[in-house]
Amino acid sequence: MPEPDGQAAPEAFVARYSLTKLIAWAALSGGMAALCLSFATGSFGLPGLIGLALGGSGALFFGTIGAVHIVRLFDRRPQVIIDKRGVYVRSHGEKWIGLRSIKGLHRDAGRLSVTFHKPSKYPIERWHRRLIYRINGSAAREFFGDMWIWTNQIDSSQTALIDAILAHRPQTDFEREIAEIIAANR
Repeated sequence: MPEPDGQAAPEAFVARYSLTKLIAWAALSGGMAALCLSFATGSFGLPGLIGLALGGSGALFFGTIGAVHIVRLFDRRPQVIIDKRGVYVRSHGEKWIGLRSIKGLHRDAGRLSVTFHKPSKYPIERWHRRLIYRINGSAAREFFGDMWIWTNQIDSSQTALIDAILAHRPQTDFEREIAEIIAANR
């Protein structure tokens, strides 16, 4: 169905987990778990109980991260969808986020943070994301935004995500008027 201004609607943007990136993250996490395990067994000369506690907790932490990445290798569902309905981020929740609800976008190393005009309208639904948010306390919104997308795990870049959001976001009457004025003065 054509858009009101006669242009065709942009194609839906879909991002899935990147197999290459997940394998690299799983290998890195597995290597860190193995290093921590060697601390736990006393390979680096730490006293028994201290080395066991530190190394064991590190091996558990990094081993869990590696296991999560390995499980994600088999999840081929779309993780991010951007189209005329809005933005869907599987790890945030099942609710579609209206493109007009987005207040700002912030790039960070491996992450695109999104802030909303009304964050209470789109609460974090996934338990692991709520836990991460609570651990960070009052600084969580500044650091993560209201929603975040780990681009270091999906098959698309931050730039591609931002371009898709801008392409699907409907323009206001004011924005259309400004675009027409600019086009007429070229």
